[in-house]
Amino acid sequence: MPMDAPAVALISKELNHYLPVRIDQIYQPFSDEILFCGYGSGSDFKLLISLNASFGRFHLISELSKENLPVPGSFCHLLRKYFSSSKLIAIEAVPFERISKFTFEVYNETSGITKRYLLVELTAKSSNLVVCDDNLIIIDAWRRVAPRKPEEREISAGIKYELPTTGGRWRPVTVTEEQFKALFDQLPPEVTLERFFLKHWYGLSALSINEITRSAGFTPTTVCKNILEQDYSKMFNALNAWSQAVAQSDFNPTCLMDESGKATDCSALPIHFPPAQSRIQPIAELQQAIAAIYHERHVASRFKEAKLNLIKKINIHSEKIHTKLVKQEAEANTADRGDSLRIAGELLTTYGFQIPKGSSKTSLVNHYDPEAKEIEIILNPALSPHANAQVYFKKYQKAKKGQIAIALQIAKTKEVFDYLESIEVMAQNAVNMSDLQLVSEELDQNDTAKKFKTPAVKKFAKKEKPVEPRQFKTPAGHTILVGRNNIQNDRLTFKIADPGDWWFHTQKIPGSHVILRPQPGIPVDDESLNYACQLATYFSKGRQSTKVPVDYTQRKNVKKPPAAKPGFVIYDFFKTAIITPDLDLLISLGIPKPG
Repeated sequence: MPMDAPAVALISKELNHYLPVRIDQIYQPFSDEILFCGYGSGSDFKLLISLNASFGRFHLISELSKENLPVPGSFCHLLRKYFSSSKLIAIEAVPFERISKFTFEVYNETSGITKRYLLVELTAKSSNLVVCDDNLIIIDAWRRVAPRKPEEREISAGIKYELPTTGGRWRPVTVTEEQFKALFDQLPPEVTLERFFLKHWYGLSALSINEITRSAGFTPTTVCKNILEQDYSKMFNALNAWSQAVAQSDFNPTCLMDESGKATDCSALPIHFPPAQSRIQPIAELQQAIAAIYHERHVASRFKEAKLNLIKKINIHSEKIHTKLVKQEAEANTADRGDSLRIAGELLTTYGFQIPKGSSKTSLVNHYDPEAKEIEIILNPALSPHANAQVYFKKYQKAKKGQIAIALQIAKTKEVFDYLESIEVMAQNAVNMSDLQLVSEELDQNDTAKKFKTPAVKKFAKKEKPVEPRQFKTPAGHTILVGRNNIQNDRLTFKIADPGDWWFHTQKIPGSHVILRPQPGIPVDDESLNYACQLATYFSKGRQSTKVPVDYTQRKNVKKPPAAKPGFVIYDFFKTAIITPDLDLLISLGIPKPG
């Protein structure tokens, strides 16, 4: 799906129909997105500009949720300084470039009404927003660039704005047929048509190259050396026809639809060679199709990235806890020497009369050893055997106390480690950004992440947001509720569920609490119990396993131990079901289909 030069040109042309627009607000929903909001031509105007490397675009959006807009960055503040209360009067694409120039009228107290420009460059990893004055002198940029080579372009305040270098490539309309044929003759033997076009011309996308090559009777993967000389003209004419259509703005926006009627791709120019199992559908505005297709894929990409980052953050905390646990277990192994200290003291007390005064060590028969082996005991020569025995008894008492203390510390550390594992499971099983946000908030609120301590439940309850649990319906009409994080697990089990509801959880496996709330007057059947068990398995660490044990009981049999960590409960009078996840059944409940 290309946001190529023709798409930039057509969207710029389409947006001009909504101008002029007075800009009232400027937001920054994400680090690489800017929103210009205003009013013009009798309707609201909300223009999104995304500089994402994979999903760079600009188009109108219909809705704007201001509830979760984060604190804007410094560049957003700069845009507000220079463009708030301005009037957007024109949007003009740079020919055959993925660059568009936005023209604003602004009022200046000294010079009156003047112009400022915003250059939107959708050039993948180097995408940029450049703010310029009326003489195209750069005021600032979203991405400042200090050139490392003489031929590279500099982007910094106070210099004249210049277009990016073409890297030796040509504009498609500038090449003659003779030059085209000469380029063909100079190609290495393995070069395909796709590589040939991408190397020598800018402004083309993979979709454009597919249309150009197939209209000439070839494919993008055709090796150039296999094309006969008499067919060079076909390739040139196909490229020239595409170039002229773009140069003359002879656009005809088209969408590719899959079998379900969902838009999968779009183009500013007609698509004559669609992929298999796709159909072509003309559209009124390209920017609307770009908004629909890009938004869905960008949201999925952002969710995937956010999940990976959150899991990485959790793993960092888990590694710290694991390191602490290893050290504690090493200390416990040292403390286990207490019995040998006690034995040394008793042997010195029993056989001390045999030890010469001033000895630095001695060997005595260990009568606790079935084989009656001798053990070597280190002594302080300045002390008597009896005094040395008392030293060993004191060390034994200290080691004994240390064993108890370290055992308690190890138990607490393991508890924290298990809790972090449960948070990781919640992150792994998140299905949308809302789920991830809840898990992230739990991790941030949890002192485990900073001090490795388990916080009290009341501490969480005050900060918990009333986000609703996941909800599903069984064919019998019963409601199934699933917790999204450990804090919500507690709320679901002890605040939302009734004593007579059924409670489900994977046995000794981290996962969500699941509540089956029976429909009044309808008995709970085995099918509904199976649905609840399937959901308990799916939203647990055992999602990819088989024969997962799921415990279930009535909610009144579930208890919360005092000061227990979030999500931790005890229960009795339960039954256990052995469940192998059934994907088709889960999909029928509303679980997203993989892929």
